[in-house]
Formats: sequence, C-alpha cells, structure tokens
Amino acid sequence: MNHKLLFLIACLIAPLLMQAQKTVEITPFGGYVFASRMSGADGYVRFVDNAQYGGMLSVGVSRVFDLDLIYNRIDTKAQVNLTSYPYQESPLSINYMNIGFTKNFRVNPTVSPFIGFSMGACLMAPKNGNSYDYWFFDVGLSGGAKVYFGKHFGLRLQAQMYVPMQAAGYTFYFGTGGYSSGVSVYSTMIQFGFTGGLIFRLGHVPDANSTRVRY
Repeated sequence: MNHKLLFLIACLIAPLLMQAQKTVEITPFGGYVFASRMSGADGYVRFVDNAQYGGMLSVGVSRVFDLDLIYNRIDTKAQVNLTSYPYQESPLSINYMNIGFTKNFRVNPTVSPFIGFSMGACLMAPKNGNSYDYWFFDVGLSGGAKVYFGKHFGLRLQAQMYVPMQAAGYTFYFGTGGYSSGVSVYSTMIQFGFTGGLIFRLGHVPDANSTRVRY
C-alpha cells in the first residue's frame, strides 16, 4: 500500500533528522469529516459524513516553520447519482498522502496557533471487487492550535479542508502580439472536517524559555 510506503520513508528519515538537531513531532490523530459531493456532467457522487484518522510527522526546519508528511484516511460510502446508471451505494476509502508546511505562531511556551498548507495525492479506493481505484492531485488547508503539556507531549486541535482536483490543463498561445501561457485546475469537491491528536516531540526539543518568538 502507498501509505505504508510513505510511513516507511518517514521512519527511515526521522533518525537522521533527529541527529541533525531538529525537533520532530509525531501526531496520530482522529476526527470527523462532513459529507461532500463531486459533480459531473452526468450527475454527482455524494460521500457520506464519517470518521477520519491518520498521522503526521512534522520536522521543525526553523523556530516557526515545520515540514509535514501527512496521511489521512476516511472510510465512507459513495452514493452514485448518474442519469445513465441506476442509483448505487458503494463503500470506499479516501486516502490523502500529502507533504506540506505549518506556520506556527508561538505566542507563549504552552499555546501555539498555526496555519498549514499541503499538497499531494488522493486515492479513492472502492471496497467492492469490480471497481477501479481513482487517483487525484489534491491541496489541503488547515488551521488550529497546539497545546503543550511539557517538553515532549502536547495536543493538536485543527480544522482542515482537502480539495481533490478533478481536472487540470495547460494553455499556450503565440501570435503577432506576443505569447502567453497558463495552468488551470478544476474541482467541485471540498472535504471539511475536524481532528485532534496527541503530539509526541522527539529530537532536539527547545527549552520553554527559548520557544517564545516575537512578531
């Protein structure tokens, strides 16, 4: 499985990063995602609201920026409403495998609000045997706060949004007036939810007095 490969890579690079005097945060999380819908020319597919879970590995590249590896899984049902096919309901898993960054606003040694951005691959894998897996490029946004109970433990609370891209295109024009180009993406689906998870801090963890940053 692709998410197993992602976490294998994370486990291999984590000791190297800790030796390089980096702060590493490992956060298993769980939460809830609201229902969403993906529209098309022939109808739409509705994804039922459900639980979500996963984990992330965050490496502190500076005092306020983290590099993140994220895996998020949603086990749900797809309700297919197409004019050319009868109504169907199929169980499937939606898997987000992203890399991104978190910007931390360390207002004091205990509470750290943050915002995050990520991008990567979204795998929609039906659980019945006669359907194909579907891959999408996706982007993600998050925001919330980290609450630290000590140097090595904390709690991450966040709201998040994932947007799988249904289509993408590239245009190029050349003529007497010059040339132009552009890239466009298209999506009708947004998955919004909330998660919470325990933070385990490893590697070089700064002292409480050194985590305060002024802006």
